[in-house]
Amino acid sequence: MKLYRYILPAVAVISLSACSITRNSMYAPDSTRLEITMDDLEYLGETEISVSYRTYLGFISVIDYLNGEPYDGVERKSVRFGMQKKVDLKLYGRLQRASYKLVDDFPDAEYYVVTRQTKSKTNLFLGGDVTVTAKVKAYRLK
Repeated sequence: MKLYRYILPAVAVISLSACSITRNSMYAPDSTRLEITMDDLEYLGETEISVSYRTYLGFISVIDYLNGEPYDGVERKSVRFGMQKKVDLKLYGRLQRASYKLVDDFPDAEYYVVTRQTKSKTNLFLGGDVTVTAKVKAYRLK
């Protein structure tokens, strides 16, 4: 009985000392804020991107022209702006495919601003012709 009186507390002390708590603390703030004004940007120019396509039965679509050039679908150019997939220019659906022209026209631009988007649709029997255009301004940091 005396053996249990000394062994049980010794085992409890050893097991409790083995369970340690580690605390991690961050020394950086949760968010960082960088304020950029228009004085910090240099205006490079403005360009227009466009897509013309046909729709059939509301869900089948065929692209005819991309940035004013006939589209054949064999060679696809694509651009992703930002580091994450969801960070984009907030362009209308298929207009995202025409955004490669922004990089072609202004390769050293770091910031793009969509100033206007227009979508015109001509309704036809069981389909329609759709033309989407956007004017985009390009800037870079000074």
